[in-house]
Amino acid sequence: MHPIMDYLLQSAELSIVEFNIHERNEMQTFNRTLPSYVMSYIKKGEAKLRIRDEVYPLAPGTVVIIPPHIEHDHYKETKDETIFLWCHFTYEIGSALDVMKIFNLPITFKLQNPEIFERVFVDFVEITDSQDFLIKTILKKAKSYEILYLLLENIMRSQEKVFEQDQSKGFISMLTQIVKNPEKEVSLKELSNQFHLHPTYISNRFKELFGKSPIQIQRELKIDRAKKLLRSTEMTVTEIAYEVGFTVVPGFTRLFKNYVGISPTQYRNMNTKWNSNISVVKQ
Repeated sequence: MHPIMDYLLQSAELSIVEFNIHERNEMQTFNRTLPSYVMSYIKKGEAKLRIRDEVYPLAPGTVVIIPPHIEHDHYKETKDETIFLWCHFTYEIGSALDVMKIFNLPITFKLQNPEIFERVFVDFVEITDSQDFLIKTILKKAKSYEILYLLLENIMRSQEKVFEQDQSKGFISMLTQIVKNPEKEVSLKELSNQFHLHPTYISNRFKELFGKSPIQIQRELKIDRAKKLLRSTEMTVTEIAYEVGFTVVPGFTRLFKNYVGISPTQYRNMNTKWNSNISVVKQ
């Protein structure tokens, strides 16, 4: 793993939204679009995947990874039994950054050690059904990251040389710098001077690689940090504004409302009320 990527991977949170193991003789999923990544592994049998005008035949040992908001068809053309291990997941830093975008993800690829992946995935499914609190929380989280590790390990091993030659390493360095210090004001001019690249090129390349400009990512990181502080601390709105890098409170309040739809005070009150209701239910 590349050192410049370590901080991003450690800062991201993995959320497996849905998962299961299915045995199917028929499958006709067409024109589907999801807000999360789709991972589907073919253990037995065959299927097909269509994305845009490309059709991918899927054989045993094949992994499919479909990015969010990509329309696709996933279907079978025979009645033979096919076994799928699948999950829908996100791997993000707050709501600001989809960390999977730093990888040049193939749509399909073969696992080098499918038996290990199958065992870990089955363990994850079985752990989810456990009634033991420690197993269901800590071990489930560990297994979910092990699943992600096995997938990314295969991708990184196959793309090591390509990544070494790619200019995107410099942009990942810029991204890491922003993620580490979101409260520190950044401008395209400063990044241009630091990395000796044209500001417009930096902005456009960021959007190509990460889906957002450097300024947009930084602002969203600030808002994510502010939301967390509003939910979990008793800091005043003014203190939080300064904490996330604003010198004037109105500017913070305006940006917060633009992204969240309500003011920082309203957001805090709403979450305080929600947490109080949860406490009453538990009692």
